[in-house]
Amino acid sequence: MKTAKSSKFFVAVIAVVAGIFLLEALLSNFVWFAYVSGKTDAVDILPAEGEVFTVDKEAPFIDLECGRFPLNSASFTITATEELYLDTLATVNFYVFDENNISGASLIRSEKICVSNTPQNYKFYCSSRGDMSGISIEIADLSTECIVSDIVINPKYEFLFNSVRFAAMVFAAALIYLVKSKKGRQLRNEMTFTQAQILSCALCCSMAIMFWLFSASGEVGTFVEYPLDGEIKYYSPYIQQLDAFLKGQIHLDIQPSAELIALENPYTPDNREGVEFVYDRAFFDGKYYSYFGIAPILVFYYPYYLFTGDFPVDSAVMGFFSLITAIFLPLAVVEWNRFRKAGMRPWVSCVCAVGAYFASCSLLIQRGRAPFYYVAASAAMAFVSAYLFWLIKALGSKKFLRVLFMLFAGISFALGFLSRLNTVFPVAIVTAVFIVIYFADAIKEKKLTAFIGDMLPLGLPVAASLAFSLYYNHIRFGDILQFGTDYQLTLANASLYDGGANGIIPSIFHYFLQPFNISQEFPYITLSYLALKDYGKQVYIDSNIGIFAMPFMLFLILSPVLFKSKKISGRGKTMLSASLFAMLLTAYMNFSYGGVIFRYTADITVLAAFTSAAVISEICLIIQRDYHDYVSCFAKKCVCGVSGATAVISFLAAVMLNGNLVSFYPAVHTALRDFFVFWN
Repeated sequence: MKTAKSSKFFVAVIAVVAGIFLLEALLSNFVWFAYVSGKTDAVDILPAEGEVFTVDKEAPFIDLECGRFPLNSASFTITATEELYLDTLATVNFYVFDENNISGASLIRSEKICVSNTPQNYKFYCSSRGDMSGISIEIADLSTECIVSDIVINPKYEFLFNSVRFAAMVFAAALIYLVKSKKGRQLRNEMTFTQAQILSCALCCSMAIMFWLFSASGEVGTFVEYPLDGEIKYYSPYIQQLDAFLKGQIHLDIQPSAELIALENPYTPDNREGVEFVYDRAFFDGKYYSYFGIAPILVFYYPYYLFTGDFPVDSAVMGFFSLITAIFLPLAVVEWNRFRKAGMRPWVSCVCAVGAYFASCSLLIQRGRAPFYYVAASAAMAFVSAYLFWLIKALGSKKFLRVLFMLFAGISFALGFLSRLNTVFPVAIVTAVFIVIYFADAIKEKKLTAFIGDMLPLGLPVAASLAFSLYYNHIRFGDILQFGTDYQLTLANASLYDGGANGIIPSIFHYFLQPFNISQEFPYITLSYLALKDYGKQVYIDSNIGIFAMPFMLFLILSPVLFKSKKISGRGKTMLSASLFAMLLTAYMNFSYGGVIFRYTADITVLAAFTSAAVISEICLIIQRDYHDYVSCFAKKCVCGVSGATAVISFLAAVMLNGNLVSFYPAVHTALRDFFVFWN
């Protein structure tokens, strides 16, 4: 009996794989099948149908742009416009611009033809060397004016097969089987939270690594040789700062111009006109400084230097921190559901974890151009994700492990603070509310010793990083509260930035509601440049999307359901309120004191994605308790659908070409386009 079942299963697998093979053959050769079946013209092939050309001995050439395909043959009809008593001979020459002749045309065919008052149709087989971009037809030796019409350029048929797409469809079929089959349901129902964490991390890390490789493909070199072989002023501030540290100094080893030093106020852009300076560095007391946080230097740049003697390239730094986010953000989401002990199915937590990672826009940040801006954002996102995981892990542990995990959480928070303050700011607000609630409960339940035992390992690294920052500020700028932003040499005088009530509505729009633009080119979406009005010269407006452009984040709109629910504790509602308030306040502060660009939106995406996942979990639990099973099943399917849609949108956003993004190697983008766009 088992043998018969095994045989049927094996036959079914062969049939499915064969069907997918045929489907891939259809997709890869879709354009050809559409052409031979008459569903499309022979060419996106110009000229347009019915177009005619007049040629004579003064203008014998017909120049055509063509779709990029290998040439097989060309045909046309030629008719003399003047009455001829005898047929006359002419010469037709075919020239093509192809992959081997991009700078000029090559002659590929020359034939004698007859021209008369009667329309004559000719077809010539003439192969190009690879894909061509254009063809030029010369009608030479003419004794009269002629009309050339019905031109058809026929592509050469080549059987195509995209093995990557075939493998992806086989994987998708296997996944559908696991989801729909009895065995798949059993695996889902028996999945543990640990397995959910492993699976979600594997999926997210695979995407992070893939984009790491994509980004590296467009970069020149695999490391930055040290000592630096170029002028130091042309390197990123992280490399400049590490170079300064290795030389035993705090200020960057760049000599400011005498004209810059002589300026009374170098921070107003108009005053610097015609003066040589290093853009977007802090300038104070005749010296340049980097105002970017030093955690990436401590965690990655300096260890890399110790092991190799050189400095890492940008893609390596961005890939490393993106991978950290891909590990810890899914872990944090699943760990939260384990900690809640409220009956959430681990497989649903796994789906939420993957959706949260894609919604965080970590992949998009990984591709940021002028990467030193995005290193700060990517590192802070990584450390915030690690902080959330270790804090939740600590709350669910006891004794020594609780202290150890609290210490890890404190170190992660400290490193996030030393990477980018704005990204840590909203998490700090939520943490402060959590500590107040925890302290009140400790007083009420007379567990103050336990409270102190938790807060010491959490707070000591944070206090140490704060003390270091204050000291670092003092030795650089003579002011413990000055991080260097007031001394930036950038687009505007940062010391004049000022918040106000007028920034509330724009900050909500840009950071929450701003949509993608729709494009006609793959991947069909682009970041948008929008402004509700003229905000003034201090506010920086660049490419951006709001967090609600990611469908997963829309679950935040359902927060009122939790506020009304009697199943959610007052502490839970307070924490949710704190999270929402922290995101709004951070958006307002970023807009008022910086402006709009998608790396600023990333300051709230990790907290927003985690909070959205928590909201999803609580709503699913409410439905599971209070409604029929089919309603709960439908809700879980919606979560899967939204998470899947978020993954697709996040992927497409991360492969777009605009919006201050690092360029992939052209072949990478072409391969991605061909994977999805089978109809061109």
